[in-house]
Amino acid sequence: MRITLLVASLWLVTSPLWGKIVFHSNRDSNWDIYTMNSDGSNQTRLTFNEAGDSSPAWSPNGRQIAFNSQRDSGGRNGEINSEIYVMDADGTKQRRLTHYPGIDGGPDWSPDSTQIAFCSTRAAKEGERKLEIYVMDADGSNVKQVTNVGFAQRPKWSPDGEWIIFMDFIKHGIYAIRPDGTDLWQVSTPRFGASMHLGGWSPDGSQVLYTEAINHSPDDSFSVIATLTRKRHLLEVVGWRHIKMPRMPFQTASFSADGKAILFTDRHNIYRFELIGHRLIQLTDNPGAFNTAAQEWDSRLSVSRQQRLLAQTWGRIKAATTSK
Repeated sequence: MRITLLVASLWLVTSPLWGKIVFHSNRDSNWDIYTMNSDGSNQTRLTFNEAGDSSPAWSPNGRQIAFNSQRDSGGRNGEINSEIYVMDADGTKQRRLTHYPGIDGGPDWSPDSTQIAFCSTRAAKEGERKLEIYVMDADGSNVKQVTNVGFAQRPKWSPDGEWIIFMDFIKHGIYAIRPDGTDLWQVSTPRFGASMHLGGWSPDGSQVLYTEAINHSPDDSFSVIATLTRKRHLLEVVGWRHIKMPRMPFQTASFSADGKAILFTDRHNIYRFELIGHRLIQLTDNPGAFNTAAQEWDSRLSVSRQQRLLAQTWGRIKAATTSK
């Protein structure tokens, strides 16, 4: 056993495989899914459908990518028909998971890869503008509604699997809820007139990243890191840190795989902003194209993240046992 762990550790340290970023771009006159190395090299197009493909998300093991696609016709009452698909990390074996004649989008995987959270209009009545968060099994079965707030977007599963954060478009805030729909609580309190754009969790689950903007003004927009702490069986925010970056994030921003940087786009190009040292690194260079940073996955960190989660779980079990 020790020899196996030693070999695995050596492989992780010496392996030529580095982090991968998945994103969508219209650089080829159509919205498609791309991947690139963490330094911006080896930019590779994965989807080639005439309809738009967007909002990609890595599976926790890096083997699959879930994404939105508008390749299926038959939208309800003239509504765009957006479905959720999944494919292997190299773009092969693309298969459809949802079959609803409306909007299913914004997929995000549970930490154990068995479920996918997404937003959908399937609870909306005819003529109603309503979007809610749902959870389904990774094969598209067993769909269950999680929220009932009116207009919820961009679900992001916590690294320990206990929470899903999302944007409430009506209240303009960031909220968290359990996957079974209980224990709804507010993460952010936005400024008056500010729009909120959810980024996601830090790799260790102790922080949440989002962008707060007023009229997309560079002088009045910034990313925010909310630090969380566990209080009984819930979480609460104990502090907010405003991150002013050299370039304005356009809506989405996300933590890097190691949690030490922020990935964001200024509409046209994707950047990495280091939280220590504040160095800005441009990863893409496509004049005129629109790119959206989505998510970074790193093979060297995926094992250590699971080890941290196991340690956290064991710590909670130990604490509960010793307190009796």
